[in-house]
Amino acid sequence: MKKLIKNILLGMFVGCSLNVTTSCTDLTETLYSDLNDTNIDLTNPDDIQLLEGQAIAQYRYLHTSWFGLFHQLEICTDQYMVPLRIGIGWGDVYINGHKHNWDYNFGLSENNWGYAYNCINYCNMVLDNLPEDNVEDRAQMRFFRALTYYHLLDLFRNIPLQTTMNNPDGYVPEQVSGEEIYNFCVSELNDIKDVITTDYIHGWGNKYAVCMALAKLYLNKNVYLGTNDNQGYEDALAEVETVLTEGGFELAPNYKDNFRENLEGNPEIIFCVPGDRTHAVNFNLMTYVMPQAGMDAYASTATATNGSCAIPQFIDTYSANDKRLADTWAMDLQHYAVENADGTYTPNAGDPIPFTADDWSGTGYLNYNKNVHSIDGAYQQEGYRLHKYEIVGGGNWGTTSDDLVIFRLADAMFIKAECLLRLGRDEQTAADLVTEVRKRSFESLAEATRTVADLKGGSVYAYGHSEYEPIAYNDWSNYISTYEGGDDIELGGLFDDLGWEFACEEHRRQDMIRFKMADGRNVFNGKSYFCKDAVTTDHWNIFPIPESVMRTNTTIEQNPGYTGAK
Repeated sequence: MKKLIKNILLGMFVGCSLNVTTSCTDLTETLYSDLNDTNIDLTNPDDIQLLEGQAIAQYRYLHTSWFGLFHQLEICTDQYMVPLRIGIGWGDVYINGHKHNWDYNFGLSENNWGYAYNCINYCNMVLDNLPEDNVEDRAQMRFFRALTYYHLLDLFRNIPLQTTMNNPDGYVPEQVSGEEIYNFCVSELNDIKDVITTDYIHGWGNKYAVCMALAKLYLNKNVYLGTNDNQGYEDALAEVETVLTEGGFELAPNYKDNFRENLEGNPEIIFCVPGDRTHAVNFNLMTYVMPQAGMDAYASTATATNGSCAIPQFIDTYSANDKRLADTWAMDLQHYAVENADGTYTPNAGDPIPFTADDWSGTGYLNYNKNVHSIDGAYQQEGYRLHKYEIVGGGNWGTTSDDLVIFRLADAMFIKAECLLRLGRDEQTAADLVTEVRKRSFESLAEATRTVADLKGGSVYAYGHSEYEPIAYNDWSNYISTYEGGDDIELGGLFDDLGWEFACEEHRRQDMIRFKMADGRNVFNGKSYFCKDAVTTDHWNIFPIPESVMRTNTTIEQNPGYTGAK
């Protein structure tokens, strides 16, 4: 196993020199190996193992790279945004993401399409050359390939399906329907579920990760296929029951434990993609989030450029006694980290950090203001900052080497709760599951407890347009707002709990699309929040096919609701 993990990490150094896809997105900076298409030996098990590592590396790039899946999925939600920072920059594509007015030139789509198909094609290359009797490695590559197709299905629906690199000259991959992609993913995952390992191997798939991927597909079946029945919930319930009864996972004692730099040994983690200080340093989240002075709160010297922050309306939904609020968001006055006797650091525990730029508080210290003027203009200290993922002190790593959790036990518990509520049975069990997850984040059992009525009631989110215009420094006098509220969201209480537990874990967009309002629209389209306004159309549920892809493959048709690029 040590050799396997070593080669996985080494494989992360292989860049795009193998020409596995025509839409490679400037990954040449990762080419530190001599492995390329002139010297790779596809009969050599070590070279094949390096290709397996590269497939996994591309899967990590998909999630954590600049313009990666993390930001494509988060900036369009009601929790997180990247406003134009006055005097700094940002804005641009991030504003389009927040306002839901992207088109086929949306840069995040192009990047993630490239990383996804790089991963798929490396998987295909390995599968084309692995012996059939190498059951475990073949199952792993099929797992990563199906998981990547699941992400593409979620983003784009109608995409090319490629399952081999052994194609004739002039081959052009054909676009297929979302239903065909869905069926492929379900079939692949079911085929490998009983042959893949049941052991937890850090960064590697196992039976329970396969069950979670299937559960996600089934949970969103009605969204993906345009159906309206309960079979998907029945099937999702069966998958998470396997995880809950056979997997041996336990909730981590502390919420923050799930977002440490190293998640190996965490009892809640079902599947994650590993980071590494030497071989895999690309989760530059702190660069988006913090001003440079803000890194002093964590004793980190990593580069930060002060971009993203929380949407104030979402912050207002938290209970004041919910520990997840402070565990997720850096708020108000910031203090230097304090070094402990063992060389570790206690964040935000020392003297206040001097910071005079856009000092709304007038104190001369870094003091994050919950309020933000607008997506079109925010000053330097506006907005609470995401510090859910560990910012590592004592060096310049920041968040770059953090492991990234994809599936954890709390997710399985919430899926079971949601399916039971949607199926209208064992509803108290659903409430008990949500309560169990909440217990670690509240001192009081009474506050942690959620009833069936709570979960089936409306959302507490004060939806509506909410910004300050004109944008003027420390002037909050002209508040432009509408009020839509959340009482009309079906299972709105459960929707809220999903938001608090899984904030900025690549969940929210999917949840907003799955949860409906009384008038039949989903929350993603039907609600206004911050500077994003409600619409009656639903083509925003998926992204347009990137322009570069359509120009490369002229057989591809653009997704409904978007203009083409031919």
